[in-house]
Amino acid sequence: MIEYDDIINDSPFIVNHLISLSKTHDFYINKYIKSETEILPSQYYMLLFLYYEMGETQSDIAKACLMDRSGISRAFKDFEEKGLITREVDENNKRAYKINLTKKGIETAEFIIQKEKEWDEMICEEFDISHDELLKILSKVSLKSLEFNREHF
Repeated sequence: MIEYDDIINDSPFIVNHLISLSKTHDFYINKYIKSETEILPSQYYMLLFLYYEMGETQSDIAKACLMDRSGISRAFKDFEEKGLITREVDENNKRAYKINLTKKGIETAEFIIQKEKEWDEMICEEFDISHDELLKILSKVSLKSLEFNREHF
């Protein structure tokens, strides 16, 4: 019987390796999100985006997270009820809200970031390449993919 490991080892396509990496990562990080935080796995990217870009508007966050504004609004209502964010009216646009993490929101994001660092260390521990070098290669591959799609689709 063929094993999943054999499929990955024998695959000639980059995407198969990326899918495997993505799925195993999701399994890992979702375990911690579900058991140790009050957010949903689908809210993960929004929370981390806010951690690195506090004070952005809901519209800008929706664009950056590739979500529609109503989805962001529902998530932020949930975040607000759980004490993870504050919303304040944008002085330059009274119809927009700037979003900031609360102390609890920052602590939640930092917990997830620590788990991400642990994942990265585990992934890189047996390579003859540093984390930074691997990140540069993956960034180049990702940017090339984006560039190709923008030019052709």
